[in-house]
Amino acid sequence: MIDANNLQLYTVRDAAKLLDMSEHTIRRLIKQRKLPVVRIEQRIMLTRSGMANLIKKNTYAIPSECSDCGIIFR
Repeated sequence: MIDANNLQLYTVRDAAKLLDMSEHTIRRLIKQRKLPVVRIEQRIMLTRSGMANLIKKNTYAIPSECSDCGIIFR
């Protein structure tokens, strides 16, 4: 169950700013069901945990040396 006292909601615009993405990209992720939303009447709101899960699912380890690309990460 969600604790409503600790629930922080963001508008699509705020989420786009926070994630450094366009509003269009945020809406596309919502439409693709990759980003969960809370609907309050006509408003679409996003949760901090939903955005954190999106980041977690799309975080990949980069090897310290990428032989194919010639780039060395330090």
